[in-house]
Amino acid sequence: MTRSGTARERHLAQSLSGRQSGRSTLGLTSVLFRPVTLISLILIGFFAFGALIVLGGFAKDLRKAPPGQATPRSVSAVGYEALTEYLERLEYDVQETRGKRDYYDRENRLVIYSPSRPTRRLNRALESEGEEARLIILPKWSVSQMKPQRGEDSQTGWARKNRGKGTYHESQYQNLVEDMPVLRRLDTPSADAQVFFSTPLTRNLQDRYQPDFENLQYFDLKTRWLDYVDFLREQRRIETEEDRRKRAEARGETYEPQEDKKNTNPKDEEETTEPQATEKEVKEIETVPTPDVIMKINGNAVLIKLEETQTYILSEPDLLNTMAFKTQGGAQLATTILDEIIREEDLDLLSLDFDLSLHGIEANRNIVKLMVTPPFLAATLCLLTAGGLVAWQGFNRFGDPARVRPDYAQGPVSLARTAAEFMGIANRAHRTGDAYAELIRRQVAAQLGYKDRTKDDIDTLLDAREKRLKIQPPFEDLKNNIAAAEPISFGQYAQALTTWRRAMVDTQFKPNAQADS
Repeated sequence: MTRSGTARERHLAQSLSGRQSGRSTLGLTSVLFRPVTLISLILIGFFAFGALIVLGGFAKDLRKAPPGQATPRSVSAVGYEALTEYLERLEYDVQETRGKRDYYDRENRLVIYSPSRPTRRLNRALESEGEEARLIILPKWSVSQMKPQRGEDSQTGWARKNRGKGTYHESQYQNLVEDMPVLRRLDTPSADAQVFFSTPLTRNLQDRYQPDFENLQYFDLKTRWLDYVDFLREQRRIETEEDRRKRAEARGETYEPQEDKKNTNPKDEEETTEPQATEKEVKEIETVPTPDVIMKINGNAVLIKLEETQTYILSEPDLLNTMAFKTQGGAQLATTILDEIIREEDLDLLSLDFDLSLHGIEANRNIVKLMVTPPFLAATLCLLTAGGLVAWQGFNRFGDPARVRPDYAQGPVSLARTAAEFMGIANRAHRTGDAYAELIRRQVAAQLGYKDRTKDDIDTLLDAREKRLKIQPPFEDLKNNIAAAEPISFGQYAQALTTWRRAMVDTQFKPNAQADS
């Protein structure tokens, strides 16, 4: 089987990828660097990079809160996933909000805030949202994600109590919500505690339902926070004095109260005397608004509504979280509490919204998220399509490798072509017009059999033949014209000499007929 081209061309063609003959076996390099493989790797790389950028833009939206927080996704004892699943089975419209809501989203929906710990961030969040019907479920249990120790069984989402008994101290609720009354805790609730609402219930709830809870949190509507802080300060002082007395008796020393020490030094008494409350301060304390009581347990207010607001506060989270769903009655009471608030505010029935911004689950704004969400998604797709078309157009510009031309020409024709190219590069082609005319004249003499005659005989015979055939224009005129021709008209006179040669050799040739055609 013969192969076209020179040996050097065949060697260069075989060295290129994919240019081997069909009889040879493809190597590993030829398989890996096939066009389909390379294009696939490039497309996979672009897809992976784009997915990384998009997921980075939505990272905060997809991030989940750690187990143990009071979120509608938590399965721990303080979570509300049981409540949301129960409400969805009852065909409630339960949604989640990751940040500031638009007005039309807040207008007819009950928004539920469930902070995991007492924080002033709740008050700032309420101020930013403005007017809305909201239910604030106060935190109670201080928990953290459970890390099982040796010999313990644990599951994903479990939480462990901390802070001693696992409850927050009452003083931490002071700055949680403005105008909120003092929050107290009943250490030993009675076993036959009863639930009472301010209005008759319409749902199927037992009149004498006994909730199963511990360490009941309730509102003390008769005590103001300033008075309660003084009470806590006095209680702390008494406990400190009791500890001092025990340490003094253990060392065998005489115990002397701290108050007596202060009284023995008049100078210290003058420095430590606190100024009396002014009339303005007393007036501010007396004008604290009194909330409306919505639900009581054993005479203790548990669910209240702040005066002249749409803010409802539930002090006992165990009435709605996972702990409430230990019994069927607890589940019924949870839905009854929500329905009571919805009825009071005349909201859309079966419509709830859990706010997750207090748990760090917020909707972030960045350029990546802006580009891949409507209405800018269409512009992004147009840009990607345009970029793909430009890349494809650029890719199509590159085809098979061009044939490598030899460094030198072979044969008389190639030699003449190479010489002509050199003369063209040197801009000397138009200077060879008279020599080119003489070459044409010698070719005609050779074809007519005048080659062996002398130069004078050849000129005489050719001139006589030219006159007899009446060839126009004559050779001398063509020779003079091509010798003096410019480079732009050199080709025209060369074509005229070719026509003259054919007319001299072929008697049947008609130059005028060729020109007409």
